[in-house]
Amino acid sequence: MELIHQSLRHETLLITIEDLPDEVLEFILSFLPPYKDLQNCMAVCKRWCGCAQNVLRKTSTKLVKAIGEFNILWKNITATDIVPTITKRFSHAACILENNMYIFGGCTTNATSFNDLWMFDLSKRQWIRPLATGTYPVPKAYTSMVTYKDCLVVFGGWTYPSLSQYYQNVTMFNDIHFYCVNTNKWILINTSNPPPPMAGHSACIKEDEMIVFGGLIMSAAQNYQIQCSNDVWVLDITTFSWRKQQTTKPRPSPRYAQSLISLDSDRLMLLGGVQTLHNRFVYSDCWILTMKGPTWTWKEIAVRNKEWAAANIWCNPACRVGDKVVSLSRSRHGWNGAKPLVTSAVRLSALSRPENAPVSVRIEQSLQRPLDRDQNINGRRGVLPRQPITRQALINASNEPIAGPSNEQERDNNVEVTNENAIPDVNHTVGESNNIIDMNKKDAIMRKNKIKNKGMKIVRQLQEANKYRMAAFACDSSTSNTPNENDLINQRQIAHLENRLEAHPPPQAVENQNRQPAVKKVKRNTLTMHVLDISTVVDGNSMNYVSWLCPRLGEMNGAPEELVMYSLVKGNGELIMFGGVHNDISILNYSEQQNMYSNSLHFITPPRDII
Repeated sequence: MELIHQSLRHETLLITIEDLPDEVLEFILSFLPPYKDLQNCMAVCKRWCGCAQNVLRKTSTKLVKAIGEFNILWKNITATDIVPTITKRFSHAACILENNMYIFGGCTTNATSFNDLWMFDLSKRQWIRPLATGTYPVPKAYTSMVTYKDCLVVFGGWTYPSLSQYYQNVTMFNDIHFYCVNTNKWILINTSNPPPPMAGHSACIKEDEMIVFGGLIMSAAQNYQIQCSNDVWVLDITTFSWRKQQTTKPRPSPRYAQSLISLDSDRLMLLGGVQTLHNRFVYSDCWILTMKGPTWTWKEIAVRNKEWAAANIWCNPACRVGDKVVSLSRSRHGWNGAKPLVTSAVRLSALSRPENAPVSVRIEQSLQRPLDRDQNINGRRGVLPRQPITRQALINASNEPIAGPSNEQERDNNVEVTNENAIPDVNHTVGESNNIIDMNKKDAIMRKNKIKNKGMKIVRQLQEANKYRMAAFACDSSTSNTPNENDLINQRQIAHLENRLEAHPPPQAVENQNRQPAVKKVKRNTLTMHVLDISTVVDGNSMNYVSWLCPRLGEMNGAPEELVMYSLVKGNGELIMFGGVHNDISILNYSEQQNMYSNSLHFITPPRDII
């Protein structure tokens, strides 16, 4: 028996990892980050190379399957877990090149823009800030960043003024910067026939060309007025020359903050967008641009199951994963909850300026500000007169964007009809509002008269006692702004009586003061995943529709609070979400402004296999 055990022990010592089945070896390799570490395993031997390639292929397939079944896992990395860390921000640009995610620019709600470039090592899970040389871009937000070979291409964007500088000009840009990863250098490119300065646009790479659509533009031909655009511009990267691409009609309505998704080498998909300059339109339509021939073709695609669409598709990015498009938005149980703070990516109002100078634009901040607690505001020193409620005031009070027409022709014909449908039965609403205001006025007047009669009774008693005191120094209050001496004495004595009452409050008042205030439960509005099935228009299919899938009900474990204007990119077998700004007033504390923004990383991954 001892000889048998010794032989078995000897054979066990001779077994190595090479004796494991391929399935077990692939399971072990799946625990490695699917980036540089897994790529290094490919250099071990031919067998390991094949197993590592299978792991990469399976992780991508499992992500598509998990998204289609809404069977995902949320993983969070907070800023305190990583040193050094990136500044909190939103409306930044993000993309993935090889094994790293790059973040450029962005801003905060106090109008601070950034021009720093950060790199997140997806294998080591840590932030790195490259100290690059060359000509840096200016600080800006709402810019686009795409990858071309071993370079990052940054185009457009704008810098907008701070809260105190209401009449400062918005500065838009149309310059192009290349960041070369290998040389760690910024290069400013001089191009010919450039487009007007723009921001909030979308960009994609097609071979040696960069395609740019829409956005907010500031055109010299329109007296530097900010307008929404639906133009298509193409940059030939080999010659650094721009051209305005001719497209067919009908075409999408002018918009910004949309998502532009590449379907194949010849087609792009346009999804969502918003237009808030003249009419507050939110777009949930879908278009396909076929890039063939001298004139490219726009075609609108029907969108099915819109009731399951993402609520904020117009201010959040969409990311393609296989034959699905993913957008993160407020969960369905929170749609009727607290009113969101951010109802558009940015709100603009044009202000005129003489002598053909550039038009000044005031930015109305998306986030609300703390209320003024001064007692002089509708308080003890007077009440401001109420303004009559008008039709326009009711329209502005709703502060909710309405669904806009899908194309430019419908927009011109249906603007007035859409606005009528947005505010139903206005006269009835105005009448009810006036009745409510009248009743509130009557109640306020009755309460005021009761308090006034009580106070006048005390004042008369004090005046009788002080009738002859300091009479030589009495003066007519109608000809002088200084208070009467008797009034000062009366006020002091009234204050003395009030202090005596406060020193001995009734027992019920003492009990109410000692009682601890009830803790108000705040309803969490978390992000949930919304999925658009585009299998009908990819992989050789040419159907005329796409469909939103029914989202999963309930809250996902690890899902973050609702954020907007974040970045969402696809890695190897995972989705990576970074940054953003909170969209719900109920979860914010205005004394802590830093809590409004985020610099956390959230990963969406499929569940791990078990063998």
